[in-house]
Amino acid sequence: MTINITKFEDLSDEAVILLKCDNTGFFSSFDWYENWINSVILSENEHVFFLNYSHQGELKLLTPLKFNNSTLESLTNYYSPIYHLLSNDEDNEQLHIVRNFLKGMKGVEFVWDTLILQPMEQKQVSLISNMEGVGLPSIPFFCFANWYLEVNQRSFDEYFSGLSSRVRNTVVRKTKQFNRLEGAKAEILYKGEGLEKGIKAFEAVYASSWKGEETFPDFISGLMRVAAKQGALRLGVAYINDVAIAAQVWIVADNTAYIYKLAYAEKYKNLSIGSILTATLMRYVIDIDKVDCVDYLSGDDAYKKEWMSHRRERWGIMIFNWRTWKGCLKMLNEFIRFYFKKYLL
Repeated sequence: MTINITKFEDLSDEAVILLKCDNTGFFSSFDWYENWINSVILSENEHVFFLNYSHQGELKLLTPLKFNNSTLESLTNYYSPIYHLLSNDEDNEQLHIVRNFLKGMKGVEFVWDTLILQPMEQKQVSLISNMEGVGLPSIPFFCFANWYLEVNQRSFDEYFSGLSSRVRNTVVRKTKQFNRLEGAKAEILYKGEGLEKGIKAFEAVYASSWKGEETFPDFISGLMRVAAKQGALRLGVAYINDVAIAAQVWIVADNTAYIYKLAYAEKYKNLSIGSILTATLMRYVIDIDKVDCVDYLSGDDAYKKEWMSHRRERWGIMIFNWRTWKGCLKMLNEFIRFYFKKYLL
């Protein structure tokens, strides 16, 4: 069993194949990490690398990480809706692989105090936190809620009829009002043609919205180009007289429509253009793309509950290397907070 450190540009062919595998998932893919690494500016002391866990010369687990001041973290930030430890093995083998990987982390060639993995499926975090024989204490923590829709082979009309009367009436009424406006139109960009115009439209809307400046603007434009290249982009833009007033970035992959980024110009808030565009895109991904699921990703926002059917949670886990004094101190501090927080409130 060996654990090697590799930079992204030096990944082995086996690792690249794993990152490009269809079942890896869009948010764990080679293109996702390439765009993230190229466009998210890390601090001067932060380094990106991949841990390669191999057994008998065969890659078993690939772990994208960043390292700063003896703290290891998953290669994620607020742009990342999910994080996976990447493996080609069957589910029943992955638990054994992850256990051996974590046991091996005690003897890696660099000094680390804390390993933080987030956001992950709650089931995965529970499995890791309850592993026996690893010798690395851990604490799970909540990241965010995730609302999603199970389509269950319904048409858009069947789905729409099940929404609350308030949402249905708002969408129908506001759509009629919008369509009566001079120069009003809504379009969905899903191929490379017109992509750059669509990106500029999104950026213009975002700049005029309530959200302010994007922290890493190159990430979002790069993501749209990556998704368009894969045929996964669904970029909805609403216009009045060729002026973009609302835009939504959806990504169709993994039999799922991910609602990734949305914004509207504050000036046109009374048009409910966000709801109109959401309904337009929802009809497309359900009736044309025929997805199994629509995923609103992160957040417990009230409007997400109105469109989705189910709620789940994304969690993280903090793993401590008690063999270092910093790791031991961090472990003691976090365990005190974790187990006694109800008394400290």
